[in-house]
Amino acid sequence: MKRLMRETYLQTIRNSCGSLLFRNVYVENDDGKTTDILENGNLSCAIFVTSILCMFGKIDSRHATVGGTVKALSQAGWSEVQLDQLEEGDIIVWENITNPNGELHGHIGFYLGKELAISNSSENGFPIIHHWQYNGSRKIIQAFRHAWPAEPISSASSTSQAPHST
Repeated sequence: MKRLMRETYLQTIRNSCGSLLFRNVYVENDDGKTTDILENGNLSCAIFVTSILCMFGKIDSRHATVGGTVKALSQAGWSEVQLDQLEEGDIIVWENITNPNGELHGHIGFYLGKELAISNSSENGFPIIHHWQYNGSRKIIQAFRHAWPAEPISSASSTSQAPHST
């Protein structure tokens, strides 16, 4: 039997639509105050992408920023691909825009194929499926891909092995 990691990865991405898992990351400031740096899902795109990648061992850790995520992708062996060569499961990075607070805001998500993408919606606070270029209102500036080899599954899984005695 072969474990089909890429297919499992793609289905995990699709299944994440509407999930509240990626909404919050809490930090304690120097003054002891606890803060949700993702603003209850408003800024969760990088955590969404890197959480999925961490599940599949394709990146070392979760990141809260698009810049940190792009740097980690490069360090983890992800290759940049041309937009006309996008495949389902590729990571896409959109151009920065200025949000209503006047701050520059980057965005990252997954390409789903057929001109669709999934990324965190700051309006909803969870991942949604949408047009890959937001119906022409937001340009994609980078895309990344990683190899997905099939892995053999051993006949004796860790759950079927006898526990160790003490």
